[in-house]
Amino acid sequence: MASNGGPVTPRTAVIRVLVGALADSSLLVRDAAAAALRENAQQNAAIVLECCTASLRVGKRRGGQFGSHHAGVFSIMAYTVQNMGEEQLDPIFMRKMAKVALGEMTSSKDYTSDWQRAAAGLLVALGSRLPDMMMDEIFLQLAGSTIPVYAVVPIFADFASIDAMQFAPRVKGVLSRVLPVLGGVRDNQRSIFAKAFTCWCQAIVQYHEDCPDVNLVDSDMQALFQSVFDLFLSSWVSSREPKVRLSTAEALGEMVVFIGRLQLKAALPRVLPAILGVLKKENEELLPITRSLHMILDTVLMTGDRAPMIEFTALHPVLNAIVPMASVSSNKFRDCDPSFYLKNINEVMRCFVTIGIVYPEDIFHELVHRIGSREDSTRLGALSVLKHLLTRLSESWQTRRAALTDSVKSLLHESDLNTRKAIAELIVSMAANGYMEADSSELFMEFLVRQSAIPDLEVEAYTKEQAAFEKAMGLPSSVPGKNELKVGAVSPAELRTVCEKSLHLLAGTMVETECFLWPYLLKVLIPANYTGAVATVCKCISDIARRRLGAGETMTVDYAASSGVPHPDEILARLLVLLQNPMAREQLAVRILTLLFYLTPLFPKSVGLLWEDEIPKLKAFISDPEDMRGESWQQATWDDMIVHLLSESIDVIQSPQWTVGLGNAFASHYDLYIGDHPHSALLHRCLGILLQKVDDRNYVQRKIALMYEKADVANEANRLGLAMGMGLVAASHLDTVLEKLKKVLENQGGNRFRRFLSVFLDQSSRPDVDDVFAALALMYGYAASYAPSSAIEARIETLVGTNMLSGLLGVRTATAKQAVITAIDLLGQAVIRASANGAPFPLKKRDQMLDYTMTLMAGQSQSAGYILGSSSALETEQLLHTQELAINACTTLVSVEPKLPMAARDRILQATLGFFALHPEPAPTVNSLLSNLKTLLCAILLTSAEDGKSRADQLQHLLRNLDQYVSSPVEYQRDRACGAVLAVLRQFRALCTTGVCPVNCGSHCMHLPSFHGDRSQSNTSAPLLLPPREELNLGERTMAYLPRCADVTPEIRKTSALILDILFSIALLLPKLVGSATENKQPSYAALSALEELIAVTNWGTNETMDVMRRIVASVGILLTEEELFACLRGCQTAICDKIPQASQGTIMAVTQLIAKRGIELQENDVSRVTQSLLASAAAVGDKTMRQQVLNSICCLAENAQAKIVFDELLICAEKDATKKDSVRRGTWPLQEAYLAVADYEILALPFLEHVLRVINQTPVYKANDVDKDNDQLSPPPVLNPLPQSATLALGAIFRGRFGKLAVLKSYSGVLCSLILRIGSCHGTIGLEAQPLKDVISTFHAFCECVDDEEMGKVLAKDGEHRLSGERWIEAVEEIATCSARAKPQEVNNICTLLWPALKRPYDFQRAAAAAALSEYIKHSDGEALLSNLVGALSAHIGDDDHTVRRLCVKGLVQIPKEELVKYASQVLSVIVALIEDDEEEVAFAAAQGLSSVLEVVPEETVSPIMLNLCVRLRSLQSRQNLSMRAAAFAAMGVLSRFNFGGQQDAFLEQVHNCLPRLIFHVNDEASAVRHACKTTLRRIAPLLQAQEIINLMNSRAFDSDRRLDYDEFVRDFTKYVVGQFVDRADSYIVCAIQAFESPWPLIQANAAYFAGCLLSRLTDRRPLALYLPQITASLMKMTANAPSAIVRTKCFMPYGGITVDGPKVQLQRAEGSIRRAQHERTRQNGLRQLYRRNVT
Repeated sequence: MASNGGPVTPRTAVIRVLVGALADSSLLVRDAAAAALRENAQQNAAIVLECCTASLRVGKRRGGQFGSHHAGVFSIMAYTVQNMGEEQLDPIFMRKMAKVALGEMTSSKDYTSDWQRAAAGLLVALGSRLPDMMMDEIFLQLAGSTIPVYAVVPIFADFASIDAMQFAPRVKGVLSRVLPVLGGVRDNQRSIFAKAFTCWCQAIVQYHEDCPDVNLVDSDMQALFQSVFDLFLSSWVSSREPKVRLSTAEALGEMVVFIGRLQLKAALPRVLPAILGVLKKENEELLPITRSLHMILDTVLMTGDRAPMIEFTALHPVLNAIVPMASVSSNKFRDCDPSFYLKNINEVMRCFVTIGIVYPEDIFHELVHRIGSREDSTRLGALSVLKHLLTRLSESWQTRRAALTDSVKSLLHESDLNTRKAIAELIVSMAANGYMEADSSELFMEFLVRQSAIPDLEVEAYTKEQAAFEKAMGLPSSVPGKNELKVGAVSPAELRTVCEKSLHLLAGTMVETECFLWPYLLKVLIPANYTGAVATVCKCISDIARRRLGAGETMTVDYAASSGVPHPDEILARLLVLLQNPMAREQLAVRILTLLFYLTPLFPKSVGLLWEDEIPKLKAFISDPEDMRGESWQQATWDDMIVHLLSESIDVIQSPQWTVGLGNAFASHYDLYIGDHPHSALLHRCLGILLQKVDDRNYVQRKIALMYEKADVANEANRLGLAMGMGLVAASHLDTVLEKLKKVLENQGGNRFRRFLSVFLDQSSRPDVDDVFAALALMYGYAASYAPSSAIEARIETLVGTNMLSGLLGVRTATAKQAVITAIDLLGQAVIRASANGAPFPLKKRDQMLDYTMTLMAGQSQSAGYILGSSSALETEQLLHTQELAINACTTLVSVEPKLPMAARDRILQATLGFFALHPEPAPTVNSLLSNLKTLLCAILLTSAEDGKSRADQLQHLLRNLDQYVSSPVEYQRDRACGAVLAVLRQFRALCTTGVCPVNCGSHCMHLPSFHGDRSQSNTSAPLLLPPREELNLGERTMAYLPRCADVTPEIRKTSALILDILFSIALLLPKLVGSATENKQPSYAALSALEELIAVTNWGTNETMDVMRRIVASVGILLTEEELFACLRGCQTAICDKIPQASQGTIMAVTQLIAKRGIELQENDVSRVTQSLLASAAAVGDKTMRQQVLNSICCLAENAQAKIVFDELLICAEKDATKKDSVRRGTWPLQEAYLAVADYEILALPFLEHVLRVINQTPVYKANDVDKDNDQLSPPPVLNPLPQSATLALGAIFRGRFGKLAVLKSYSGVLCSLILRIGSCHGTIGLEAQPLKDVISTFHAFCECVDDEEMGKVLAKDGEHRLSGERWIEAVEEIATCSARAKPQEVNNICTLLWPALKRPYDFQRAAAAAALSEYIKHSDGEALLSNLVGALSAHIGDDDHTVRRLCVKGLVQIPKEELVKYASQVLSVIVALIEDDEEEVAFAAAQGLSSVLEVVPEETVSPIMLNLCVRLRSLQSRQNLSMRAAAFAAMGVLSRFNFGGQQDAFLEQVHNCLPRLIFHVNDEASAVRHACKTTLRRIAPLLQAQEIINLMNSRAFDSDRRLDYDEFVRDFTKYVVGQFVDRADSYIVCAIQAFESPWPLIQANAAYFAGCLLSRLTDRRPLALYLPQITASLMKMTANAPSAIVRTKCFMPYGGITVDGPKVQLQRAEGSIRRAQHERTRQNGLRQLYRRNVT
């Protein structure tokens, strides 16, 4: 170890600095210092420990940074001691450190600070290496009373926990010193001693386990533990402090194994009460106490051959304490962690097992007694313990079956959920272990079934209540995972799940329990209170049946011996109705069907074969749960399947007696479904189908009376089931049913007056009357629906009586209205069915029924029943459903005789067409309603006309009314309307084609009076069967549907094509008016065939919409006549302005195609009107692309019709628009598009171009009277001249014109110069208006396309507007010039000749644009004259007022071709030197950046005179904030290295050495450009240094300019080579580094600090070390204290690890003395003061 005296080595000095950094405020710095110390821990352990020890003497430890520093120092010392080699262990120094640590611990009486804990950690580390030394030192300190015992006890405890094998043999010495002070330990310190004794006892036990042959606990040790045990038991365990009690109780449990038997037996009367007392008081950490209790019980009871130390009666207090803890719902575990609960309950159960093994009978009686306790926790705990011990003490308890059974039976009716769950689990355990007896088994099974039948309502209510409680208390939602333990109260769902699993376990796996379950489980199928358990019971019975059938046994029931077991008809009646809900929990329907299959032996044999076929079908129908939850599920179909199964079963049984018995069973089950309406409805239907097969009329009368009596007509599902059941009965007993309904109706007649008074008195009675009327209506309707057709006409007056209908109209509720409308529909369908079956008759009250239906559909709003004014989603859906049913009923009534009047037709249309605008949601109801509406429209078309013309008029009326929806912007409205149009047209074509009724009415159809029927009775002549073609208005209709052929929706496109196909197919069937010219129809038929084939083969889902549209229009163009064509084109404006862009585009294409094919047929007036229509369309269309397409249609019209008329209309429109104030802006008619129309003519293209160029070049940018440069007074803001902007637009139109390319090629140079100057003008005026810039970009793109210059077009292709409006517009101009020079090198001379006069223009932006272009053209100048003129022009303007022009002039001059630059080198360098320090940084940067390129080519004699001037100026630029400037300055310095400079070589080399450290610092600059420049420069100047190692380092792969440098490694290598080659220049390098400490960039400061440290670590010369090491150390300390950046402080310490490891071993006394004095002075005077202030702040 280092001595206290003698010289201080650099390594020691650096480690002291690192140790001092442990007090830094930055965690990053502290971690860096700690990491460096850990790296040196093994090699420099002695120095590290000595420096750490010395640092502990600085100041007093008062928390804050001092506390953090001391804690870090002790942790480093502990780490070093643990990792140092054996040869480095110096017992003397280790003892010294122990003293320091102990002294640190005694510095404060609190003994809880971080540094004291760290000091204790150091002592533990010392003990792991030198245990005797550490313990001797502690014992010595204890003997001198310099440190209290309680301060070192935790050290011994940690030592015992970490290294039990070394501590255990020395525990006696610890005990001998600790025991004397135990009596005087304060209460707040006792927990420390108690925990320590726990650790020591565990260490001894672990030592004995590893070394069983060594006995450490001799009589002396036992006496010591006995004294401690007595002390803990007498006073400590009863302390008021919870921590003391808990730790003492844990220690007592650990020490009990070291106490003698006699002493322990004598202490037992005090031990157990003490532990139980702690257990009673503790509410959180119970596990240590229960573990201690188990250890005590295990010690005193499990004594081998000896008698237990304690009698069972003495264990009653223990049982009283731990029995409640065995309960899951114990209050002690309510908020605990489930894992903690499992551990604690495991210890509790181990206690019971220990007691039970010794006292099995006593514990049984005690537990059986306690399950009857009134306290829930005691009762639940006893039940849990009984379940746990049944399997472990089964042999000892075999004789106690009866006692256990009787005790459990007394708890079967407990209401507490936790108790019921515990009982269920105990029942399963009893059954598994043979404790179940036959006389009590049914009670236990009934208990499990009852819990399995807990209804969902109870579960949901509990869940909601629990959620509300948690929300009110602010508790998180307690939803346990699938495999997560649930601790606390039991929910109904959990209890139900437990009992279901229990039943499955008993029935499925325990064969011995079958005698208890069969046939008892059949009894629980019928009672209503067991309904929720039916699925579970069915599965259990099925499992039993499956096992018995596998064993060859049959499922039989001895009804004589088994009382209360239901008969097969009762079972069937019950299970069939329960099949109603296949989505019920636990797969109820599937399990019922499975059970029926297994119970076939109980039923007549004939039904077995039927069920073998039908039950699998029913299972397959409900096999997919996802289908049942989706919209595709059809509950009505499932109910029909159930009724069908019942019907087939009755038919195959063929036993009237069995059928009547089954009917009685159904009738007796009504009370089972009170309030369960879906099941009641199915029960009605089941009883109805059964009564249909019974011939006893009296029996039927009694049962239908019972049906009506038991029905709840207030419920919609219930009354519907009742009505369907009555209808099923009416199929065989119609008169009986009608008689019953008549009585009900008569009974309700007396309630009419009460109904009238209820409006004024009591509103609550109205729903009751409505419900009865709704039920009556449905029963009448279904009676008519199911009744035989032959019986309908004779009883129609009864079914559609005046009293019945008028009485039902007064209903108000939505469901009642739906019921009445459904009844009307059913009546109408019955009439239609009778007509189809050969018994037709007119429905005389049809019109009255229609009025009733319309009234019910409209509700309170008679005028607009389709308008949804409901206040809730439910009411909205109800109203929609009502309207859906009403439309369906109207369709039915329209389809029956007599003929529908026109007035009724109009009312129906007015009330129903608005349904096309309904919102799509709710989708099923709305879709069904619209489907019914289409059917209604078709029916109206068939029944509301007398002849062909009137039918055509009606068709036009319907179609025009649908047009608003066909062209709607809403997709679903268009789809619905197009579908309706298609349906109506198909019906009309069917009439025109065959004259056969589309609804297949047969020979008695009333839809086609003009085709069939007796005309002899008519007083008028026979009407025409077919209307003329002109009545179809094909031109108007075609243009109405053409846009839909290009719709965005594939289905709409296809539907519209079908509409056109049907329209023209109808047109070809119809005759023309008399006098019309005949035509050849062969082309029309061919075109129609092509259209039909196109529709058939087209894949409408592809993106070939426009191609399909063209083929459709091709056929349409042939099918239209001249008159129809003109009407079609004249009405195109509405279609072109369609609200769907794609449809509008398709319409424009169609119009263009029609004009191209048949435009020549148009007359003069027709052309004018069509042109006006197209122009109006162009003005109305907002989309530019579609507007251009409209203009193309106009051009097409001019080409294929009379062009003069077209152009006249176009020019008139353009002239009017040009005179508007905002004509240049984007309006309804963009002017540039009119220019484009003119520019497309070959004769006008070139003159128009020349005129536009003159306007752009000669017109001022601003209006002349708005800008006065000579006037200094405030002038109004400048106003742009709109003429150049218009000219720009026109120029773009010419470029896009058909003949623009030819004209532009003739004036390429003039066009390009104008565009460049226009770009500058638009950039300069961007603040006034942005539109000119957009226009010039568009024009420029058109120019590039026109001249086929793709490269130039890319300049502004992406984000051109942003580029030209910002600072990058100069770059764009330069790129344009470069592209033009490459594409047209022969035009460069002409372009430059036109541009350099622009340098004298008055506008800065135009001069800048010209300068930017010329600076690029100078690189492409061909000819000495041109280059000379360019150099002269640019040099003449380096003094321009605008800095941008100056910069561009410099940039142009430095871009002179290399081969020509020598001629102008002197001139160019003079310009650079003059501008390199320009006031504008960008000008100076351009000069510095250009300097590198110029220096690469100019000769040495040109540079030599100004070399020193350049170096000085470059050094000043290397510290600029602008990173690009810094990079250019560094790069230029590297280029200068290419010159030898003759006699100035040494001067230049001196400049290189002065710049070298700065290059090293910035090679790790944050800016990548600076890093790259520095790397390049270092490589170029490396040969000048004539040091091969440095050259190799600069050329290494690690120094690659494209990769981020490993800077630390690079600096270490570089400083090693520099010290080896240029040690004499170390002074200047260090001075440069010290100067860089003040750099504005933290990273450069850090780099300089690291460089200085590495350089000092390499030096062996005393002179620079003695001179600069104190200064650097002082700067380092200053930066450490004041640097705001943590990286700076961190970097300050990183190189010094290298000093300690790799530094020289030369003694540098003077330098070290300086370091020591500086550090001491800094620490003593400033360090404490600054840190103290920081802590105070």
